[in-house]
Amino acid sequence: MGLSWARARRWAVALLILVGLWLAGLGPAAAIDPAEAFKQGLELFQKKRFDEALPLFEEAVADSGSPNARIYVARCLRELGRLDAAYEEMRLTVRDATRKAETEPKYEPTRDSAASELALLEPRVGRLVVTVVEPPEGTVVYVGGRELSVDQLGVPVAAMPGRVDVRAEALGFKPVERTADIEAGSTRTMTITFDEALPVDGERPGPGDEDVPTTGGEVRIAGYAVGAVGLVGVVVGAVLAGKAQADFDALTEECGGPCPASEQTRIDDGRSLTLGANIGLIGGSLVTAAGIAMIIFGGPDEIEASSEALFRWVPIAGPGTFGMGVTGSF
Repeated sequence: MGLSWARARRWAVALLILVGLWLAGLGPAAAIDPAEAFKQGLELFQKKRFDEALPLFEEAVADSGSPNARIYVARCLRELGRLDAAYEEMRLTVRDATRKAETEPKYEPTRDSAASELALLEPRVGRLVVTVVEPPEGTVVYVGGRELSVDQLGVPVAAMPGRVDVRAEALGFKPVERTADIEAGSTRTMTITFDEALPVDGERPGPGDEDVPTTGGEVRIAGYAVGAVGLVGVVVGAVLAGKAQADFDALTEECGGPCPASEQTRIDDGRSLTLGANIGLIGGSLVTAAGIAMIIFGGPDEIEASSEALFRWVPIAGPGTFGMGVTGSF
């Protein structure tokens, strides 16, 4: 039985290694060359597979900062209906291409195209100016779920027409939430002030964070005791098995063949040791498994507000007695 446990453990370790290697194979592939990413993205864009082309253009921008790649990021976002993000990317394209065109004339067409496409997007989006009064440390502002960078605070940023949710967070203060109704082509302003500090620890209990009363758990506690008893049985069985094997080897060596009747007592003792070892190993393993099951499934459980448990399991231990019982109120 001991061998089977060791074999199972080895199989478990091997399985974990295989799973780890498999997951490693699913990791991000090696980054492709920005020029190759742009080429692949352009092929997908021409096939109107904008959702597939977008990450390739974004990768090209992240690796090269090229306005030629960024303008296609903006175009993909526009075709996907994300007009607010498309507007911001097109604005950045105009900025970057204008700077580069001062020394590299090849970016002039990109600058001019981005400027004209930005003008066409202008009446299709609204703009919101979010100003934070004396922003505390760690201030973060989200407009429509999109995080604003530091340089976007206090300046107009694009927003989808309609109701826009704004959330501002800062270390040590309660989050501030606002809404704004924005019309296409219009500009709204919003001023945010953090005035309600959080408790000293800087945290407030969120939904589901409150302490929930529980009941039960006694089965789990008893499971530890049952598991310990099972492990003792396994250890005792292993010791007896080792002693039986040692006695068998010694008797075999002394007899050199079938043992005479005078050695019958030693043979019987060996059989008794083997029986005890089997009982310890098998019984201990079963008891250990039962203990593990009790630990896993033994609670505790949350108490329902509308009722109380009428009965519960409790461990019973005493001289020559060990088990579980039921107690309760009626």
